[in-house]
Amino acid sequence: MSRRHRRLGGAGLVLCAIVLAAAPGSGFAAGSSPRITGGGKANAAGWQFAVALTQKRRFICSGSLIAPTRVLTAAHCVKGGKRRQLSILAGSPWITPQQRRPRIKVAAVAIDPAYNGRKDAHDFSVLTLASAPDAQPIVLASQAESKAATRPGQIVRSGGWGTRSARGLNVARRLKTTKERVYAARKCDRDYTKARGFQGASMICTLGKRIGRTHSRLPFRATSCEGDSGGPLVADTPGGPRLIGAVSSGVFPCGLGGPSIYARVADRLGFIQRAIDSP
Repeated sequence: MSRRHRRLGGAGLVLCAIVLAAAPGSGFAAGSSPRITGGGKANAAGWQFAVALTQKRRFICSGSLIAPTRVLTAAHCVKGGKRRQLSILAGSPWITPQQRRPRIKVAAVAIDPAYNGRKDAHDFSVLTLASAPDAQPIVLASQAESKAATRPGQIVRSGGWGTRSARGLNVARRLKTTKERVYAARKCDRDYTKARGFQGASMICTLGKRIGRTHSRLPFRATSCEGDSGGPLVADTPGGPRLIGAVSSGVFPCGLGGPSIYARVADRLGFIQRAIDSP
C-alpha cells in the first residue's frame, strides 16, 4: 500500500479530516471508524500537564505545560496563525463544554527559529499564557535522560486528544494515552523520503502494539494521529516522568505500516529554556 506523509494537527485539522477519507482499495470499509490511536483513557492525575490548544474556540492541537505559564507544542500548529485567536484548555482530561476547565488566552507565541516546515525539522513552539492554569508542569528531559529513554526497544508513552478514526474524524473528547516502542533510525529512514528524511539527533521514531487489522489484513498499530500534534511523548525515568518529545508527523493512514515522528526535546533545550525564561 502506498503511504502518504501526514502532519498530526494544526489549523487545517478540520480540512484534513475531510481530505484524508479512505480511498478505494485502501482496505477500509465505507463508513468504518477503526480506533487507530489505541491505548485508553489517561489518568488525570498523571497527565495534568497535557493541554488542548484551540483556535477560534475550535480544538486544533495538543501540548504540554512545561512551566506555570508556558506550553510546548508543535510549530506547525501555530505557524501562520493569529495569536489572539489561540487559547488553551488545561487542568482537565475533558475538552467537552460541560466538563472542561475555563479557557486561558495565549499571550505570546515563540516559534523555534530552526524550524523547517518542508522537512518537519525542529517542530517546536513555546506559548506564553495570560495566566497560570491549575496544573503541574512536566519536567523536560536532559540530554542524558533523553539518550537513555530513546534507545531502540525502549517503551514510552504518548498522549493527546487526536482522532481515533482512519478518516481523520472522531476527535477524542477525553485525553487518551498509549504506549509506543522506540525504533532504530534505520526503520524511519526506510519509511520517509530523502526529501523529508529522518534526523535521529532531532527526532524520535516510535510505534505501538497491534490493535487490529484492515480488510486487506494489514495490521493497525497504536500511535498518535490527527489532532495529537504538539502533544507529549513521555519517558518514565528513575527521576520520574520526563518530556522527551512532541508529536510532529507520520505516515497516512495513522498506525498503518509506518511509525510516528516526535520532535526531540533534548535537541532544542536551549531554545525552549530561553522561551521559558523570557519576560
